[in-house]
Amino acid sequence: MAPRGMRPGTPFLLLLLLFLAATGRAGVVEVQPSVTAVLGQDVVLPCRYRAQEQEQVVQVTWLKRGPEGTRARLAVLDRQHGEHVQEPYAGRVLRRATGGELEDGAIVLRNAVQGDEGDYECHLITFPRGSFEGHLTLKVLVPPLPILNPGPPLEEGQGRTLAASCTAEGNPVPSVRWETEVRGTNATRRSAHARSASVTSEFFLVPGRSMNGKSLTCVVEHPGLRHEKRITHLLSVAYLSDASVLGHTDEWREGMEGAALTCLGDGNPPPTYNWTRLEAPLPTGVRARGDTLLFQRPLATTDAGAYVCRVTNRVATKEARANVSVKGRAEDDTVRKVDLVSASVVVVGVIAAVLLCVLVIVVVVMTLYHKRKTKRISEKYEEELTLTRENSIRRLHSSHSTDTRTQLEETLQLRTESRQGSRQGSRQGSLRGDSLRGDSLRGTSICSAMSEEPEGRSYSTLSTVREIETQTEAPALPLLPLPPGKEPKEEEEDGGGGAGDRDNPIKVAMTHFVQENGMLQARPSTNGIYINGRGHLV
Repeated sequence: MAPRGMRPGTPFLLLLLLFLAATGRAGVVEVQPSVTAVLGQDVVLPCRYRAQEQEQVVQVTWLKRGPEGTRARLAVLDRQHGEHVQEPYAGRVLRRATGGELEDGAIVLRNAVQGDEGDYECHLITFPRGSFEGHLTLKVLVPPLPILNPGPPLEEGQGRTLAASCTAEGNPVPSVRWETEVRGTNATRRSAHARSASVTSEFFLVPGRSMNGKSLTCVVEHPGLRHEKRITHLLSVAYLSDASVLGHTDEWREGMEGAALTCLGDGNPPPTYNWTRLEAPLPTGVRARGDTLLFQRPLATTDAGAYVCRVTNRVATKEARANVSVKGRAEDDTVRKVDLVSASVVVVGVIAAVLLCVLVIVVVVMTLYHKRKTKRISEKYEEELTLTRENSIRRLHSSHSTDTRTQLEETLQLRTESRQGSRQGSRQGSLRGDSLRGDSLRGTSICSAMSEEPEGRSYSTLSTVREIETQTEAPALPLLPLPPGKEPKEEEEDGGGGAGDRDNPIKVAMTHFVQENGMLQARPSTNGIYINGRGHLV
């Protein structure tokens, strides 16, 4: 029986074409070995013949192989009689190309299902070459439809608990993973079906209040999906935090307005609040509004007491206590006076401490100043004393080296006169008193003249006298004989008189001075001894 849509003479034509094809074949059939389709989408089954010169395609037939090697016809595309589709595929199989040429024999399979998977054949009849065929395999992908199922209710304090599970079924087997901020573990199991496979992944965690509101996302990947599928679940962890009461301070006093107590207690689900007072009901004019207890009137001393706030949700019940004290007016005044006295004492103490510090600083500064000044004066005095001693020693050595004999004679003469003056002090007391009074003006002139000596010639009297005494107490050297006629001249020059003149101390002292320009000047001497401005013998 000839196929539907074909005339009775067609078998003869087919035999003729086959005979002609047997004589020589040169055409090529272009097909894809494998074609992939997505479930529910359209797919193209390609079949193209590359014809030679003066060759054309007469008919294209599409067949599908069954599980036992059987073949089922899908459609026939004829050059003259058009398209013919078998009943099971009516409305689902269409010719892709338009026009009368059959070189492109591809068809479109619409709304692919899993039953469309299998091997397909494309048979072409050409004139005058004969028939050709091509083979391809169609694979239908079943994209997964993931499902996320939340676990049991989570409560803080539980152990390891299932948070959620995610299931995805498809062909081939899809992959499932989790994305989240919380710490946990997952377990995956797979199961195979006739034309697909399913995957289930479970996420476990230890519930905590920090996880409440965090996201848990199931991510599914599959070749049949253009983009990965994501399902997000927000974690809900039931908990109740510790309660506390704020608002009360030590400044609450009688007559204060706007006082309020606030109860802090966070939880999931949101808790409820209950206010009470121990050993007494809530005072009149005090109202509870949620987590706040309002005192709608000025405070009174009777408002003092222990207030309790209870926080409750389905997880637990917790409470907090506030001991409220209200100061009376008299107590407030007393506290103010005590505070004022305390402040005054503190101020006085601070001032006293500052003054004490200033006094200590002044004492330290003055002590340091006086020490520095005393040290400077001592250094200057020692320096002057050293210079004076050096000058005295230098003068004495210089004088001794030039005329030792003259120095010794004058020193001995001075010591003799000094001793004689002390023995005659009692006998000539009155006479010496009158003479000294008469010569006071002259002594003053001598002191004035001596005070005008250059500063470089003044030095320590005591040290010089001691040095002179040391030198005079040494053993007397024998006097060398003098040339005749020279000793009387020296006695005349030095003494200026006899023994009577030597007995008079004033006359003896005057032998050491000469009168120049109406002034007494010290007589030059080689021993460097003179009378200073104070009348002391040096």
